[in-house]
Amino acid sequence: MPGPTMRPAIFDPFGERLDLRSGQEAACTSRRRPVRTRRIVAAALFWAVAAGLITARGAFFDPSTAFGPDAPARVAATADVPVLR
Repeated sequence: MPGPTMRPAIFDPFGERLDLRSGQEAACTSRRRPVRTRRIVAAALFWAVAAGLITARGAFFDPSTAFGPDAPARVAATADVPVLR
């Protein structure tokens, strides 16, 4: 049984190599595993970054800077604008 024949490389006018194999030959060489693996890695990376941001937000959160009944007055005290009551 003869092996696969070598065809000369054919390029389009912009220099991109053209794939002249039939659809069935091209389908046999492609695999879905790398795409699935990339999606799993991307999802894991996304959730790792999200968890890191939430953890950092919790670790460095200072409620006295954002909440409390006197928070607007404290913020306004740092500016040169009078507080409307």
